[in-house]
Amino acid sequence: MKKYVFLIVLFAGAASILLMRRKPAAAGESLANMSQTFPITISSAVPHDVSGQATPQNLCTFAWDEFFALNWKSDYEQSGSRGTPDAGWKYETDKSPYPSLFVWETYKHRTELRPATNVMSKFDTVPYYTYYNWSQPVTGTDTTVFNNLDENNEIGSCVVFGQSVTNDKQYQVLYQAKVNRDEYNYIKTNFGTKEKLYQGNINNQDSISADSAYFKGSTSTCESDTFSAKGKGIGRVICLPCGNNQRPTEGAIEVKTAWRRLKSNEDSTRYVMRTVLTYESVNGVLRAVNKRYALIGIHIIHKTTTFPNFVFATFEQVDVQNSLAGRGHITDMGYIRLDRDGNPTGPFVKNYPRYHPIPQVVQNSTTAAHSLILQRNPKSIWQYYRLVGVQAATTNDSTSFSYFLANYVIESDDTLAKFRGSSIRNPQDNKVNVVYGGKGYVMGGCQGCHGASQVNLGTDCSFLLDTVGKPVLHPDTGFTSSKLQRYLNAFQRVREGQK
Repeated sequence: MKKYVFLIVLFAGAASILLMRRKPAAAGESLANMSQTFPITISSAVPHDVSGQATPQNLCTFAWDEFFALNWKSDYEQSGSRGTPDAGWKYETDKSPYPSLFVWETYKHRTELRPATNVMSKFDTVPYYTYYNWSQPVTGTDTTVFNNLDENNEIGSCVVFGQSVTNDKQYQVLYQAKVNRDEYNYIKTNFGTKEKLYQGNINNQDSISADSAYFKGSTSTCESDTFSAKGKGIGRVICLPCGNNQRPTEGAIEVKTAWRRLKSNEDSTRYVMRTVLTYESVNGVLRAVNKRYALIGIHIIHKTTTFPNFVFATFEQVDVQNSLAGRGHITDMGYIRLDRDGNPTGPFVKNYPRYHPIPQVVQNSTTAAHSLILQRNPKSIWQYYRLVGVQAATTNDSTSFSYFLANYVIESDDTLAKFRGSSIRNPQDNKVNVVYGGKGYVMGGCQGCHGASQVNLGTDCSFLLDTVGKPVLHPDTGFTSSKLQRYLNAFQRVREGQK
């Protein structure tokens, strides 16, 4: 079959009443006390690291600091600089619920990081979304939007729906993934083609298999200019840059977001709303279309010197789990599992459970963050978004804080929400899935799943850097997906990945 490359050119409330239902703060803990417990800073400066002795309170504070910085107004419309905050903007001076463009929105999309053209552009250039096997022109579609929702499932595990009692495709949850300047430039400089990145995957995987480290004798995965085996012939390994408070290094950051359409009876003022790019198949022809979608979930993962297996912080819109039954803000979420061939299988699971409750300390941090942001801007949209949890330390202790970290709309079924396994094929086998300091660990939740890609695929804990269906063949449409089978094959033997 002849391959084509298609290029899409991208250019750029009431003040005191919170309408969400929150659990109360811990007994005897006032808002004043919580502001001391969670000294959250609302700033355009992204924090670079967090203490190695970080308590759950410290981690929650770090997560909210990241959240407010990445949701600062972007300077792109003024300067053309991507991933850069507008120095003249502040939450308190902008009386709208949210700015027209966030900093994280201007990060590079996964198809810019892994372009079908096999040529990575400079970070600040006008973006191109590139795919193989797709020659259909985009007629009458606005391609100047920053949100390209080209993923329709949770790593091939299931497809998720909102406000639907059945699998109504128009309310299917869609996803996208982006990377910041530090990660993008590191890959462009060291692994700028698919062939180089593939070899880096192999070098990492070989080194880890031999020594439980990225190169013999190493205890850190922040040494990005090193070669495996101390330069003894294996080659360069993938070590993404780490955020460092002692140097002006932000470190690699990836942002994954989840979106869905709203029904006419839903209150859109409770959501970030954007005109997005989505894809549909009409009579076998794939085409891009514009639709209005609501932001319902945000993952921020950040590689730091203290936590080189990434700090995972995850947020969601407050209505995703029937949190306001009886108040007119009910969201009936549901999912359908995908079989290993990527086809829907089994019943539609409506109002599925949250397998691990949001910890009280996390809920308290949300209360503190909401109080602070509403002092700055009573109309702020972020009063309707909450922190779900933060995961940082690599550990075998399944009772540790946020060990089974999962977002209700990004890791919905038990394959991901209960993950504590060696691979997607074996999500709960309690075998080593991540390395740290030259040792193997059994991690749960987000870090365990990303760690499985580290150990088995050589990706430094990033699902954006593997060889599984990348560069992307085509955007996802409908219900089906071949991702799960590709990951099953890839996890079984890394060299089965696409060169």
